[in-house]
Amino acid sequence: MKSHLGTLPLVAIITVLTALLGLSLIAAPVGVAQDASPEASPEACLEASPEASPEASPAANAMGTPCPEATPGAGDEVEIESYDIYFEPTEVTIAADTDATVELPNDGVTLHNFSIDELGIDVDIDPGATEETVINAPAGEYEYYCNVPGHKAAGMVGKLIVK
Repeated sequence: MKSHLGTLPLVAIITVLTALLGLSLIAAPVGVAQDASPEASPEACLEASPEASPEASPAANAMGTPCPEATPGAGDEVEIESYDIYFEPTEVTIAADTDATVELPNDGVTLHNFSIDELGIDVDIDPGATEETVINAPAGEYEYYCNVPGHKAAGMVGKLIVK
């Protein structure tokens, strides 16, 4: 009779790896980044849905830690990331008549742009690069968009709220 002891360790290894993979999928929902720090990161934030519940709580990461809002005060910074083909976040609030620094990383694989026509802002952002602009605007709502041909039409737009 032939011995199967030579294949036993391989079967055990496959079983252990399968169990570990299964546990990691349960611990990290698809699309939610793991963050070792106790602070929330924008990539790990889950949006609350007002449609799902009128008492919806603010956005939080998978650990329940509240996410930072894109609402800077005087002299604060806000980040608007460019992807292929959308901005994140799509709505940002800043203080009126105060300098607000806007960091503009391009996490996409193609050239993007950050434009606000009413404020004369037009910033090209190469793939993998981060640009910066300072906005000081009166109260109002302004559309920001990517002026690369076809990107705005594809939905690469957002709203800047100045209060």
